[in-house]
Amino acid sequence: MLIDRYIARAQLNAFVIVFVSLAGLTFVVDAFTNMEEFLSHAAEAGGLWRVLSRYYSYRLVAFFDAASPVISLASSMFALSWLERHNELTALLAAGVPRWRIARAAIVFAAAVAMVAAVSREVVLPRIREAISRNAQDLRGDKPQPFEARYDHATDILFRGKSVQAGLGRIESPSLRLPQVLGDFGQDIEAVEAHWLPADATHGAGYLLSGVRKPKGIDRIEPLESGGRVILQTPAGAAWLQPGQCFVASDVTFEQLIGSGNWVQYSSTPELVRAIANPSLGVGPEVPLRVHSRVLAPLLDMTLALLGLPLVLGPSRRGVFVAVGMCVGMTVLFFLVTLGCHAVAATGMISPSAGAFAPLVILATLAAWNAQPMWQ
Repeated sequence: MLIDRYIARAQLNAFVIVFVSLAGLTFVVDAFTNMEEFLSHAAEAGGLWRVLSRYYSYRLVAFFDAASPVISLASSMFALSWLERHNELTALLAAGVPRWRIARAAIVFAAAVAMVAAVSREVVLPRIREAISRNAQDLRGDKPQPFEARYDHATDILFRGKSVQAGLGRIESPSLRLPQVLGDFGQDIEAVEAHWLPADATHGAGYLLSGVRKPKGIDRIEPLESGGRVILQTPAGAAWLQPGQCFVASDVTFEQLIGSGNWVQYSSTPELVRAIANPSLGVGPEVPLRVHSRVLAPLLDMTLALLGLPLVLGPSRRGVFVAVGMCVGMTVLFFLVTLGCHAVAATGMISPSAGAFAPLVILATLAAWNAQPMWQ
């Protein structure tokens, strides 16, 4: 236990130093690059430091999610290399302590970091993904962004628009193309703006269009149904609507409609599973791939640690810089295999489950072979 505490404390110190150094360097460069935007927003947000602390505290969580496997490996390498540098590793081996016993603390530390990252991925990041999606040029969330046309696959309605304001949940100049079955008065609905509304007692989830310009006389048109569901509500059949408004039912949320990649990257696994089951989205293979990858992420993080530890604890003695260089090469190989398998799965050449499991099979096999001398 004394050995475990000693190595774990050294790893924790190295982890904090590396994490703070990398995050600090990244954020300092980004802050100076976007200082003009932060200063313009400081007056209404309560000061520059409040803007910076709020903006980068969210990104610190995202940075931990992205970099924790590599930093965990780096901290293990630094801690064990420090033992080697001061001949403490030689003393432990001479005392009859096996290599796997020395590596145990590093493996447990890597497992703990992987579990913390998994909890952050499932609990923390989904709650702050909207804030992460706003860059320094759009701190208020009211800057118009291009809007790419997107289908609701359940109703076959094509959503189009001039631009979107993510923070306001607003689509400017929306233009909706209805399927033929709903198009008795014309297939296009054009309005001044549209806002996403969640389901309540008066209506289901969907989009409220205000200032309808086309078709003319929207207030006199009767509601339209398809498959036993009211797809289009108008003032003629919904007292809660104002003149010149209409409501289009859709189970595609605003975040999903505007095509923000953050809802996939930073949604929890249950949210992704519900998205797969949502017929309105018509998700591609990237969402099932993300679900499988989430389940396997802690195991892959552990695999990366097992790939690097034998470079220091193996029977072949290497210098610190040689071991770190080989560790960098092993990390590059790890990400090339992982991203390559995911890319093949995203194209549909293999199933999402195969694309998620393939890196683990390949890299775990390599890690087991590479770590074999460490267990002897």
